[in-house]
Amino acid sequence: MRRPRSFYAPATLVLAATLAAACGGPTVASTGPEKVNLPSTDGLTRGRRPATPARQSPPPSGATKASPFPPVARAKLANGLGVAVVTSRALPIVQVRLFVAAGGNYGGAPGVGELAAQMLKDGGTRAMSSNEVLRKVETLGSDLSVRSSTDGTVVGMALTKDKLDGGLAILSQIVREPRFDGAELAKLKARSVDEAEDAARSSGNWTANHVVWSELYPAKHPYATHGLVPSQIAKIDGAQIRDWHRRFVVPKNATLILAGDVDEAAARAAAERHFGAWTGGEPPKVDFPPPQPPAESKVLIAHRPKSVQSDVLVAMLAPERRADGWARIRVANQVLGGGVASRLFSDVREQRSLAYRTSAQVLEVAHGAQPLVLYAGTESAKTADAVRGLVENLERMTSSPPSAQETETARRYLSDIFAIRMETIGAIAEMVVAQEELGLPDGYWDAYRKQLRETDAADVAAIVPALYGRKRLIVVAGDADVVGGDLARFGDVTVVDPEREFKVVKTIPAANAK
Repeated sequence: MRRPRSFYAPATLVLAATLAAACGGPTVASTGPEKVNLPSTDGLTRGRRPATPARQSPPPSGATKASPFPPVARAKLANGLGVAVVTSRALPIVQVRLFVAAGGNYGGAPGVGELAAQMLKDGGTRAMSSNEVLRKVETLGSDLSVRSSTDGTVVGMALTKDKLDGGLAILSQIVREPRFDGAELAKLKARSVDEAEDAARSSGNWTANHVVWSELYPAKHPYATHGLVPSQIAKIDGAQIRDWHRRFVVPKNATLILAGDVDEAAARAAAERHFGAWTGGEPPKVDFPPPQPPAESKVLIAHRPKSVQSDVLVAMLAPERRADGWARIRVANQVLGGGVASRLFSDVREQRSLAYRTSAQVLEVAHGAQPLVLYAGTESAKTADAVRGLVENLERMTSSPPSAQETETARRYLSDIFAIRMETIGAIAEMVVAQEELGLPDGYWDAYRKQLRETDAADVAAIVPALYGRKRLIVVAGDADVVGGDLARFGDVTVVDPEREFKVVKTIPAANAK
């Protein structure tokens, strides 16, 4: 860090200046010469300092050092279980992930998969209670993680090489022989209801996102529920969870990922020992009906009484994740709202001070069109202006497409960040999980990075009209009594109450806009 400059002045001069200022006198000397020539010296050397050379622009950045994604070795057991291996000898550690291609809302009532995933950790196995499972994991010097996402369920551990067999033995029991203890399920449901009620009451981000997903996807779509409400949690029972597990958690729907100090042969042998006897049928087919993009601009407010802040989302649908022009979409969105160099940050946050945080991102899913969401966190009084700022920047992407410099900055960031993303073997294991969840082929990350580097301003300009020129959904989590009238300038406003499971409580016609 550059040190701040320091200046030396004789004590008498400082005192004189202080007295003059205190007496309200002039800020320049009233007697003596108009200019005092002080010697140019730092007190250590004699004579004048050498002239400072003219400031020059830094040289252009050179080519980034190649950092390809490590190769992924693949195998498949006779029962259909996929095995993916990334070998790294840097440390005697193996990162283990068991990925199941089943999201939290797959196959039935909303949230069954989400609670079933948590019960894999909390419900115990046929031979061990949940506490015994966790204690046994701890004796291996590890932690057990289980998560459910939009399109997948992941059970993970990090193990030293010598504990790999012990960890896989526990993991196999958890996945193949879960107990789904009724008492533990009751506790989980009670906690989940408390969390849902707290989120509906206190989290603007949670409530706004819940509305966005439910508006962009039809009711029966697996993506339509983003954040369970208490009545949905109450309907889930042990029979539904066991049925979800029986149908979705089968070897033909799963991949065992081992990344670290293990080679392909040893990984396959370990997988065969612990998962070779796993049985199950074909995974069920899940329907993904077409999403429902806004037919016209629409405004919804998730009412949060007395809130002094608003969470503002402007949402639309982006092309599917496996679209040919995905790299260009990412560059365009980086220019719009991907970081501190983005247009949203520069304009909405810095120049106009309409928000304390802004962003634009695509919420990636495995099937079909994806939500593209612009965000601003702002004060209640600035809510309508923040919405206008987001919308104006959307429209400006078409009328004033990204420049060559903006495109270069965005594509370089997106390409170079890969070296940081691959910093640990755990991060690499997670990138393999992302491949599995999104249906991306091996070699994808390197091909995608190459596409990023080849994207120019003309490529981005060509996709911008179709990407950002669509009807949009405006969702605000805030005090409807304060912001509702101003938001009506953007269209008819529907107000919902998150604490009453998003029931519509009133509408504000567009004609009533202030």
